Amino acid sequence: MEIFNYLEEMQKDILTYDLEGFEKKYYQLCYEKSGEDEAKKIQKVNLDRYRESIENGFSQSLEIATKCAAKAVYFEYDMDNEWNSNFFICDEYNQPAEEDDDWASDWIDEVEVGTLEKLSEIYLENGFDSTDKALGNTLYLIARTVALFSNVCQKVKTNIPICIAFHDQDPIMRIKMAEGMK
Repeated sequence: MEIFNYLEEMQKDILTYDLEGFEKKYYQLCYEKSGEDEAKKIQKVNLDRYRESIENGFSQSLEIATKCAAKAVYFEYDMDNEWNSNFFICDEYNQPAEEDDDWASDWIDEVEVGTLEKLSEIYLENGFDSTDKALGNTLYLIARTVALFSNVCQKVKTNIPICIAFHDQDPIMRIKMAEGMK
């Protein structure tokens, strides 16, 4: 299965699984494709500092989004660049069925979050998806990031769509969609 097929499946999974089940699924996939050592190495990365920076950035982003009546909040992380992460406040949003996520590249404000160098280091050891090991690692690294982000987002009530993607990912994953937008 090609990585983009897995990412489509991951989008469905994040909206249907509980977060613990979601993360376990991708741990198991990493275990099968990359081996136990790789899966455990990724699992052991401490995400506390990154979580705090996401929580602070999300709070700031929602304040900005509310003030300017934004249509969506989009979180992006760069796997090639120390997991450098930012929130983008967007004044446009398209439903997933429109298959056009260009709205996310036309943002009105930005909140810098920080980095998570350890995930980036693990990612850069093998790359994106050229081997089974790379594929398994990449999917689990993405799943840990998405699960952490989703956990932060679930704690906050908002009607603004919340999305996440790695740099240049298409389509963008929806974590929370606006009412009536499925």
